[in-house]
Amino acid sequence: MKKILFILYTCCILLFPVSAQQIPSFKANDRIVFLGNSITEGGHYHSYIWLYYMTHFPELPLRIYNGGIGGDCASHMVFRFDSDIKIKKPTYLVCSFGMNDSGYDGYNKPGYDKYANKQVEYANTEFGKLQQQILADKKIKNVVLLGSSPYDENVKLEGVETLHGKNETIKRIIEMQAEVAPKRGWGFVNFNTVMCELNKEIQQSDSTATFCGGDRIHPDKDGHMVMAYLFLKAQGLAGKEVAYFHINATNRKAMEERNCRITHIKNENDTISFSYLSRSLPFPVDTIPRWGTKGTARDAVRQIPFMQEMNQEIMKVTDLHGNFRVTIDGTEIGCWDGNELSKGINLAEITCTPQYQQSLSIMYLNEERCAIEKRLRQYMAMQYVFFKHRGLLFADNKAALDAAKAEQESHYLVKYLYTNYTQAMFPQIREAWQAEIDQLITQIYKINKPLTRLIKIERIKE
Repeated sequence: MKKILFILYTCCILLFPVSAQQIPSFKANDRIVFLGNSITEGGHYHSYIWLYYMTHFPELPLRIYNGGIGGDCASHMVFRFDSDIKIKKPTYLVCSFGMNDSGYDGYNKPGYDKYANKQVEYANTEFGKLQQQILADKKIKNVVLLGSSPYDENVKLEGVETLHGKNETIKRIIEMQAEVAPKRGWGFVNFNTVMCELNKEIQQSDSTATFCGGDRIHPDKDGHMVMAYLFLKAQGLAGKEVAYFHINATNRKAMEERNCRITHIKNENDTISFSYLSRSLPFPVDTIPRWGTKGTARDAVRQIPFMQEMNQEIMKVTDLHGNFRVTIDGTEIGCWDGNELSKGINLAEITCTPQYQQSLSIMYLNEERCAIEKRLRQYMAMQYVFFKHRGLLFADNKAALDAAKAEQESHYLVKYLYTNYTQAMFPQIREAWQAEIDQLITQIYKINKPLTRLIKIERIKE
């Protein structure tokens, strides 16, 4: 297992050097829209990215919007750009396509290369139109193109057909994006290459393991955490600590403080105590699966160096001898000996600390925000995927409801989204959902400010 972790870590370092910044980081009051397909609409990577900013940069207010629609390719994004994306007034646009543009039906058939060429050519034509729409919106200051997460052709999945050659077509579309980005002055991040390598490594010990979900296409939360990590790393955020401090117990001095402040250091009655105020909070690693699947963010951070690079809250105390019990605001967080304390303890790995619990409350509020926003995205999916082709786009009347009801069992999308639509068709419901989202965001930025914590390190008497 250690060998696999080392290989995965090395892979990430080689592909994304720690010091590299490939794309701009977010600035205060940025309005970031993630334009994409079902991987974006139903996914979590953008939510994890925002959660990182909520906790690591609590004084940096942002708005991140899910702009995904299931089944979308570049041509669909062209159709809905003005009415669905531009209307959100983005200052920073992140655009991902390729999974659906590469097609499905033409693989595993003779002459599939001609089919693939046709798909790439059409994607290129529609991408050209999308570029012009983006360039015409002068409010957009930063644009980032995302190379799609992979279609995993190698994972062993019972009962799930493999479309041989599909990911190679996706890679051709990604190459097209990579060529356009520098010409336009846009950023580019390729999820596909790194995730393919990560899949290859984990499949050496488990042929059924993948970061691309149970259908080879849609990552579970573990895959989305990998995607969030790769995006944040491309923003140059590797090495940005939650906090680091070094206290010398003998002279009762803070020898070093990074992104935090240590005050009121005392050493009396076999107890070191001090006040600790960080400028950031630890990132709370999600342990909740979705849709009955197994993959979680916790699974991902066991296999990528997220904790080492982006979630370090180091407490280092030197000149202590013996065994010690550590409490924060009266809560015991663990026991260590003087040697371990002198090497440093990563408090971000300890889920019972008051600051981690504070972060958890932010995570749960953000999860609720994300869930409500997905209801709104499902409404938009019904409009653009179903009603558009029936001349009922945004009709939201009896004719629209009857059309949806008639195909509730036969249409792949309506089958899952009909109930949501029966509510979302009313503007008052959508307005109420948006108001709830706004309230949740306000609450998050109210409670995400780090608090001064009292840390005590008490010698354990034998």
